[in-house]
Amino acid sequence: MIYVTGDLHNTIDMTNLSIKKLRNYCYWQKASHEEITNAIILGDFGLPWYDCPVDEDGIHPTAKDDKYLLRWLNEKPFNILAVMGNHENYNMIEKLPEVEMFGGKVLKVSKNIFYLKRGHFYNIEGKDFLVLGGAESHDKEWRKLNVNLWEQELWSDEEENACLSRISEYCEQNGNHVDYIVSHTGSIDGIACIESSCDDPKYRALYEEDKTVRFNNKVDSLLTYEKWFFGHWHTSWGYENRKTSKYIPLFGAGVVIK
Repeated sequence: MIYVTGDLHNTIDMTNLSIKKLRNYCYWQKASHEEITNAIILGDFGLPWYDCPVDEDGIHPTAKDDKYLLRWLNEKPFNILAVMGNHENYNMIEKLPEVEMFGGKVLKVSKNIFYLKRGHFYNIEGKDFLVLGGAESHDKEWRKLNVNLWEQELWSDEEENACLSRISEYCEQNGNHVDYIVSHTGSIDGIACIESSCDDPKYRALYEEDKTVRFNNKVDSLLTYEKWFFGHWHTSWGYENRKTSKYIPLFGAGVVIK
């Protein structure tokens, strides 16, 4: 069983994967938290946040928060699969070893912790997922490059084109329907579910100044899907509306996929 939840921000919101939350949200969806085999984090995972040694086994943190979070997550009896957000140490992510999982390559953080690569398809427990990710940090003027801000939070044109090529290939083989899309920020129609200001064309255009949102819009026009899960906006509107909305923004709440 797959469990999808929002941003952890390293240790700041790590309780999104606490036993209490897992038990409650699974119970409310007529499932057991003991059935979880893969948990997807919708960006801003934040591990590792600090630079540290990396080898074929993953990271070896030296910072207190990273060490604590890694030890806590390693005790989970399931895989943690992180979508890349904007608040990630991309310089460290790029050093992680690649391993084969879910019909593709993922980046290994530790024995049960992995980053899903942006722009790639994965088959997880029999369901096809397209993984996007990234977003523009709107507080970047208060952040320092390569300390708590990284240029790679935004996709390069090459990344976008490679993703579009994979989508085209996927559609040729499978049709234009994928089971799920997971990302950090949403498409503009997803954002409009939680931001009523999108009704005003002026404010809608402001949200679309984020290059990632514009790319998500393009993906939204190319594929149909059961649900599109995203984080970033620190709201669990999607949990309350999970049965009726195809856009599912999440933060502390979790949604079960069986």
